[in-house]
Amino acid sequence: MADQPTEINMATGAARNTPNINVIASNANGALKGNPPFVFNGDRQLSRKFMLAFQLWRMINKTNDTMKRPYFQVIAALSYMDRPKVDSWKEEQLIHLDNEVGSGTLEIDEALWDDFMDSFQRAFTNTNRKAEAYQELCKLKHGESLDNFFADFKRLVKDADIKLDNHGTIEILKNNLKGELVKAVIRSPNYNPTAEIPWKFKDWEKETRNQHIKWQTAEQYSQNRRQAMYRAFRIPPQRYGGNRNTSHKDGQRTTSQGGHHMDVDAANTAKDGRGPQHSEAKKKELMENNQCFYCEIQGHHVKDCCKKAADRCSFSKKNPGGPPPICNRASTSAPTPDMTPTDISDFLKENMGSLDKDTKLSIIKSLMPKDFSQAQN
Repeated sequence: MADQPTEINMATGAARNTPNINVIASNANGALKGNPPFVFNGDRQLSRKFMLAFQLWRMINKTNDTMKRPYFQVIAALSYMDRPKVDSWKEEQLIHLDNEVGSGTLEIDEALWDDFMDSFQRAFTNTNRKAEAYQELCKLKHGESLDNFFADFKRLVKDADIKLDNHGTIEILKNNLKGELVKAVIRSPNYNPTAEIPWKFKDWEKETRNQHIKWQTAEQYSQNRRQAMYRAFRIPPQRYGGNRNTSHKDGQRTTSQGGHHMDVDAANTAKDGRGPQHSEAKKKELMENNQCFYCEIQGHHVKDCCKKAADRCSFSKKNPGGPPPICNRASTSAPTPDMTPTDISDFLKENMGSLDKDTKLSIIKSLMPKDFSQAQN
């Protein structure tokens, strides 16, 4: 009696409000293990997912007496199908299974399971899935994540039922990747377009990842050099590589547009101890000469002006008449650059053409001798 099968409830994990599902399990080996599949309702979009879940469950329990016999494998799969869309088909399969066994087919015959799978695919497979997957594959583009791109690409190739190493698949891959990345792969010494054996998909994926890592490393290096240049020349970062489509007068950006980082508001103040009030022409002249809007000495900005700070302190103590100290932030003082002269020279040679007019002028003025503009006069 110990070897007689009994019915156990295996409905855990089924959708809410779905009926209990009973699956045959052997007393000798115990209940079936793992997570059973969800209840299939006949939706073609879910047919592949359902069968994958059932196959996993079937393989986990391959040593169980129930899953050793294809007859009970079919019954187990049918027991996880419910709803009007599958009821009539399920009834047909049960009748067919009973007729096969009644006509002499053994319960351990694999043909029972194979016939069931063929019938299931004909009845519920999404016949348009291959075409839909191929269309998605052709439209797939390399976004921010290369890992996600390759994962989606290989998934769609499988769904479209085409081979990864086909020439057409490789061409789709090259078309979907970013153009500069494909060029980097082609230029790499590892790639040989005249090789007798063309690159397979895994070769393209490996070299693409290598070139992408090189590009990321180079970008980080360039960013570090740019930041060092800002500090070396006292150029605010927003002036380099900013929005070059922003409209501005005479090629000079205002502070709000990411231009020369002068404290323009301080130059427009009245008699409150915060600084002089300049005309537009005067402000333009001070900006062109790289002069402070407050003390009019070259080489620093209003925000760094010690005379302005002293005047404000004096005003706050109700002593506006006191003699302010002379600003010592002259143009002769310059920060110690984080880049060597050779680094700066190389960087300027490589990037001068990409700088906007405002940044170029600032760099040139930083390199000029102290009284160069006066000497010209």
